[in-house]
Amino acid sequence: MLKRLFSIGLVVLVFYAGNSLFIHAQATQNDRATDKVKAEVAKRGTGPKAKVTVKLKDQTKLKGYISGTAGDSFTLSDSKTGQTKTLAYSDVAEVKKQGGMSLPAKIGIGVGIGVGVLALTYAIACHDDPFC
Repeated sequence: MLKRLFSIGLVVLVFYAGNSLFIHAQATQNDRATDKVKAEVAKRGTGPKAKVTVKLKDQTKLKGYISGTAGDSFTLSDSKTGQTKTLAYSDVAEVKKQGGMSLPAKIGIGVGIGVGVLALTYAIACHDDPFC
């Protein structure tokens, strides 16, 4: 009887310890994501020149500029309609600069221009040379 009671107690203890570690790991991950969003908002600054695209955790996308920040939230203003919306950092999945091209797109354009220039140079240089 004592062995059975000890076994049940041990199972409960292991389950509780594993569950609390999982909850702690999940909370730590959420804190890191929130800190990343805060850093991105701080990097962009505030005002009409701080245009961003915000992706919320429910996959909603919002566009506008950051008009103000607070301890646990920031205000996003739509320049077209003038509406403002206060967003909690914990509700935001991603903050990106509005518009512009990504780095791979810029690299692809540069490589394409380089190949085009080389082809044009080859065509001009070998125009009259039959052995080229």
